[in-house]
Amino acid sequence: MCDTLWTKQNQYSVLLKNSDRSVNEPNLVIFAPSGPPRGQVECTYISIPDPKEHHAILLVKPSWIWGAEMGINEYGVSIGNEAVFTKSKNKKTPSLIGMDFIRLALERTKTAKQASEEIIRLLLEYGQGGNCTFDRTFYYDNSYIIADKEEAYILETAGKEYSLKKVEQCANISNRLSLDNFAQKHTEPIITFFSGSKSRMDMGTENLKKIETHDLEQYFNILRLHTTTQEKAIKNGTSTSICMHVGILKDHSTGSMVSIVNDKTITVWITGSSSPCLSIFKPLYFNPTGEFVVPPCFTNEQESLEYWLKREKLNRLIYTNNIDLNEWMQKAKTLEKEFIEEDRKLTSQNASHSELVEFSKRCSQKEEDLVNEYIDKINAFDYKKLPRYWSKKSKNLGKNVFERELWKRKG
Repeated sequence: MCDTLWTKQNQYSVLLKNSDRSVNEPNLVIFAPSGPPRGQVECTYISIPDPKEHHAILLVKPSWIWGAEMGINEYGVSIGNEAVFTKSKNKKTPSLIGMDFIRLALERTKTAKQASEEIIRLLLEYGQGGNCTFDRTFYYDNSYIIADKEEAYILETAGKEYSLKKVEQCANISNRLSLDNFAQKHTEPIITFFSGSKSRMDMGTENLKKIETHDLEQYFNILRLHTTTQEKAIKNGTSTSICMHVGILKDHSTGSMVSIVNDKTITVWITGSSSPCLSIFKPLYFNPTGEFVVPPCFTNEQESLEYWLKREKLNRLIYTNNIDLNEWMQKAKTLEKEFIEEDRKLTSQNASHSELVEFSKRCSQKEEDLVNEYIDKINAFDYKKLPRYWSKKSKNLGKNVFERELWKRKG
């Protein structure tokens, strides 16, 4: 379960997304440079021809999947997807999955319109299908928000059928079809109802409409929204909050991204960790050469995994009261506010790209220093000492996370 939102504020095009996945499923932040045609490209389940040069991209991706739940390319095209539950058939037949479509579109296109058309072309040629879940079987179709600095689209799919709509000012998708006639025809009502998507979609729309000017804190806070207090959400779980904590649906917000595009810069604020309500957003100032790459972004998936796991152990110690929640939140909020204020200052001064990258490096190091204040507890992390649920889940944390076959990941 996930939420993807978009808004146009002044000259800024802003895409916001939480990736809600299995609680043990790492969400990696990866930069891939541009390159020549590969001839064939091995996607998650199938190989397809790859005759075109591919653009530089930043992805936030489940560790075992070739594609990504969200990402952006060097031209400022940004895409996020949602699982949607439809009456279509053949979902179990391995083909391209929603995350593959995102990566292929980002690699191949320069505008939101082109990206929409590329996803539709690939959908009609290959269809969609295959298991999309880390530790169990779960099959679904996909919807997308596809944006660039000028415009944005909602694309909804059911098998090889689709509906595309250009949107103005703001848009919000969750785990349900929303384009009227298409939704009426294709929605599978039971899973859609129990996904909690209506509550999350209403919550997102309400808060998007409250934004009157470009404001980083408001963007981050939308991805941190709960239907109850933070303490109760962590303790009891919630599927109806945009910041999802593992509960009856077994899903959990495992990665978060806010991309901001205008005529001058492409800025991506990333947590590189689960639970945005606990995490600190750090800025990355994208350029195609990869000079901006500092943690939480990596070119190596193993390094990205280690970064995510370190923060995941910290979060689980907070969930289980081994680290004081209020103490951590006070420190994290103070540091993130410092990042926001400095970004605002540099932006107003028209700072050079090299100055922005140096600032990004400082943010990365300061967040790392804060996490390292708890390094003794992180290094002593012992799943056997955690409460029953977290002990059971943490036993396999970080194991077999790159395996494509489900039985190997579960084994």
